[in-house]
Amino acid sequence: MLKRGGMNPKEFIRQVFLDEYSHIVPKYAYISFALIGLGVEFLGACLDPYEFSENGLSGARVRNAIQTLFPTSYHPFIGHFNDLRNGFAHQFRPGKTLELSQRSEAPGKGWQHLKTSDGRVCLIAENLYEDFEKACHAVITRIDNGQLSHPKLTKPYLRV
Repeated sequence: MLKRGGMNPKEFIRQVFLDEYSHIVPKYAYISFALIGLGVEFLGACLDPYEFSENGLSGARVRNAIQTLFPTSYHPFIGHFNDLRNGFAHQFRPGKTLELSQRSEAPGKGWQHLKTSDGRVCLIAENLYEDFEKACHAVITRIDNGQLSHPKLTKPYLRV
């Protein structure tokens, strides 16, 4: 359950992305791709100087988050992450450049995380979440040490 009152972005990351998502990913791999795709955009929004509600920044925020917060093994596939975010945000399915799986099923398909199969990039839910989790911790650390200091990061992000 969400914390009563309000949460700033750092509290939101801790409660939603690190706590709640950690329970969803192992049970609901498909849904986790949608949530992680949206979460990547949120992390990118934490990195930029614009308000969270600023329009037209989704693609730039996703790219910036992948480039800045994720391992370099993700960098060749930055464009594919817009397919993840946009596909799920608009149609609740991935774009045509992605293959999605989970650890229990991927070996039987011959798929590996961040490898191509038939011209598509394979994402394994648990692997993606582990790297997303590290990205979340990186944003929290940058907020705590003052590297990220935009006023939007100290204001309430969500009131419940």
